Order: sequence, then structure tokens, then C-alpha cells
Amino acid sequence: MLLFGNLIAFVPQIYNLPSLRFLKKDSQLSQNEQIQHYKEAVVNINAGDRKGTGFNLAASGLIITNQHVTEDDKVGTVQFLHGKSYLADVIVSDIELDIAILQIRDNETDLPTLQLETETPYQEGEPINVIGNPLSFNRIATEGIVLGLTPTANRELPMLMIQAPIYNGNSGSPVINKEGNVIAVVFATTTTTREDQSITVGLAIPIDYLQKYEKIMRVNLQAE
Repeated sequence: MLLFGNLIAFVPQIYNLPSLRFLKKDSQLSQNEQIQHYKEAVVNINAGDRKGTGFNLAASGLIITNQHVTEDDKVGTVQFLHGKSYLADVIVSDIELDIAILQIRDNETDLPTLQLETETPYQEGEPINVIGNPLSFNRIATEGIVLGLTPTANRELPMLMIQAPIYNGNSGSPVINKEGNVIAVVFATTTTTREDQSITVGLAIPIDYLQKYEKIMRVNLQAE
């Protein structure tokens, strides 16, 4: 009876109005084969007692996430949609940018991947998809638009602001453009005013800020 009572008390925290909304949207978006394909490369990350989202760039396993997901841990666990989990070493931990890069230890050669945008990284008003692990759910697809760059406190570089449902657990989620390429990495939310209304929006690290780690990523990608 006690366990049942605890379960009943827990259900409203998970299946609240925001989650019901994004679950419905995810169900709609997941009818699209491209969205299903993107989900295959989005991973669950566990490091210490922290959980977050990441995405894979290389068939051998090169994972991008936020530094605040891994913090000081040197190793994390990465799980793909197919259910298999891997140990991964943190090879980049950038506190200032809030980016971490992990390399899977296993000798995999055929893991699903996402591609980084190499042409025009982002355009104001363009449609995007975000896929992540919000509020204890896994690989939830949402949609939104790019609002543009915005200055943020304690950061030298402006961050990309997106209008899309972002919640706890979305840290490290890829922001994907209509071409299917990643243009940014979600790391936080903030509030802004649009049409005289205060709204919550997502903040993401533009993918071109990762150029400083291009050599590391290229070495791993060329080792395919």
C-alpha cells in the first residue's frame, strides 16, 4: 500500500501538463522517418549522479554534451536508442563554453551519427527540432524556431536563443536544422519578452564555437 501510495504521488510530477504536451508533439513528429533517424544518434548520459543528453558524431562513438553534465568526472556512461550502454572517456571539458566531448572505449564501427552544420550555422526564424531526455523521458522530439544570438551573463560570447520547449534533462540536446544538421547544443533556459509577453526560451551553444576542437574531432572522424 505504501509503495502504491508513493507511485500515485509521483505520477503527477511526471505526467504534468507540460510533459503531456511534449509527449503529444513527440508522437506526431516521430511519424517522420527523419526524426526517427535523428533519435538513433541521441544518447542518455550518466556521470556521477547527473543525467543529461548528448549526441554522437562518429561511427566509433564521439559524443557531444554539456560540461555541467559531466563536471569533474573523467568517465561517463552513454546509452543509445538500441539499448546498449558504453563507457566513455571525457576528452574535452570546457567549463567556459559548457561543452564536453566523450570518446567511447569499445571498438564500435557502426554507431548512428548526426552531422554538424558546416555552411550557414543558423538563421533567425528558421525552423528547428530539438531531441533530448527531458523530465525523465527519453529522446523526446520537439520543434521550434531560431530567435537569434543574445548576450548572456558571465559569458564572453553570445548564445543562440531558440523558441522551443526545453526542460531539465535537455542539457546537451542537439538543435537540428531543416537539412538535418546540428547547429547548436542546448545548455539552459532564460526568459525574454516577445510581443509584450514574457516567455521562456532555450539557450544553446552555436556549433561554430566548437571550431577550437576541430582537430580533436577530425582525428576521431578520420579514424573511422
